[in-house]
Amino acid sequence: MNSRALFISAVMALVAVFFVRSYVESIEEESKKKFGTQLLVMVAKTDIKEMETITEKVLEYKEIPKKFLEPAAVYADPREKDEDSRDKDMRKYVGSIAVVPIKKGEQVTLNKITEPSIRTGLSPQIAPGKRAATIAITDLTGVAKLLKPSDRIDVVAVIDLGLGKENKVAKTLFQDVVVLATGKNVTNNPARSVETDPFTGKEKVRALSEDASFSTVTVEVDPTQAQTLALLQSSNDALLFISLRHNDDSEKVPVSPVTYRDILPMDAVRSGAGSRLPAGR
Repeated sequence: MNSRALFISAVMALVAVFFVRSYVESIEEESKKKFGTQLLVMVAKTDIKEMETITEKVLEYKEIPKKFLEPAAVYADPREKDEDSRDKDMRKYVGSIAVVPIKKGEQVTLNKITEPSIRTGLSPQIAPGKRAATIAITDLTGVAKLLKPSDRIDVVAVIDLGLGKENKVAKTLFQDVVVLATGKNVTNNPARSVETDPFTGKEKVRALSEDASFSTVTVEVDPTQAQTLALLQSSNDALLFISLRHNDDSEKVPVSPVTYRDILPMDAVRSGAGSRLPAGR
């Protein structure tokens, strides 16, 4: 009796498994008809920053219905390619640059990545008719090097006319100038520098986006302004200062040149007593 009951239970269990499996297969078939077959799409394993170099550590495959595949997404058909082939395909994109931020789990599409090429670097960022010119800076003249590409600045020149300090003049040369690069850090270029370790001989990557050791700022100017910068920087009688402005502030205001005579009485300037004057004089 017990054997018969056990046999009946086993048969019923098999029947139940059969129906459950049939139900799951029907759901899968219905899902395929509705959403399409499953594909392995390449997604970001972690957040990828703009201009970050793509590595194998930040990529992975995720299975999704074909209907949810984004245009130009990188994907593989699991029925056609084995794991080794997929990994080989993934390595094709290692070393590419993310032209926009890619969030974790977001599909990697061909319009979000690029190879270092003519599309990257400085020249594509220069507006037609403009020029890129470089200004040497220090912590004092370059806003403590708290500058980054795409900032907007004014350029002030302090010129020594050679007739005593009372004849030094500070003049705002240019207003609302775009910063194209700080040192070698360019907006649409990989913010990195590949260097060779002098001790091990191995290559190492140094991030330039967080580098504050730069001593130059490259700005976008017109050809005449480029000449002015070249002339002043070739002379020992002029020093250029940068003043940072809000990115949304593009207003150009009249600014008159300033001399010591505009700040202090002439007798104080000639006697060198300016530093001993009471505050407010």
